[in-house]
Amino acid sequence: EYPLLDSVKYKVAYDKLYAIRNSILDGTDNGKSRVKYKDRLPWRLRIINQDVLNAFCTPGGFIYVYTGLIKFLDTEDQLAGVMGHEMGHADLRHSTDAITRQYGIDVVLQVILGNNPNVLSQIVTGLAKLSYSRCHETQADESSVYYLAGTNYKCNGAAGFFEKLESSGQTSGTPQFLSTHPNPGNRVININNRSTKLACNTSKSGDTNGSYAALKASLP
Repeated sequence: EYPLLDSVKYKVAYDKLYAIRNSILDGTDNGKSRVKYKDRLPWRLRIINQDVLNAFCTPGGFIYVYTGLIKFLDTEDQLAGVMGHEMGHADLRHSTDAITRQYGIDVVLQVILGNNPNVLSQIVTGLAKLSYSRCHETQADESSVYYLAGTNYKCNGAAGFFEKLESSGQTSGTPQFLSTHPNPGNRVININNRSTKLACNTSKSGDTNGSYAALKASLP
């Protein structure tokens, strides 16, 4: 069972994460949401109180972020980049396909429809350790750039995360969603190349008035 932070007691943290989520969901491209399933998934957030560098999103659009990841990152842009990456997996149905292969279509339908909360809790562990293909990881990285291009965040925010991983020497023993090929260095290059192609903001930060520091300070 995962130690989830209470949304009332830790309202500051949840409000900030929901603000980031809303910025991603509200981004548009030619009048249409950049997130394909924006209105078909709940995109609810849960914060897991564990010192783990991880985040994941279930097929039903439930986003889980670990306190260890939030504390590890330096900026709101980086967190937005990681959240965009995970939302991309759900939006592209990568997590649905992976869980279907592992648990079967009946389980996936129960999760998506919300008919059985117990089933969701049972597969959360599997999702946290889920390994995507190289192609899926690249697609999710590119989705993160595309989503953030519609926000005030640096569209290559996820690159900052991978850069910090490399500089900190924590590229080994990292969660599955980071250790899958291509390696962090190549992913930084791919993310920045995608940002160049989209000609989106890579300099102006979405982190204002030290709000990210306040987020980290609000955590246990």
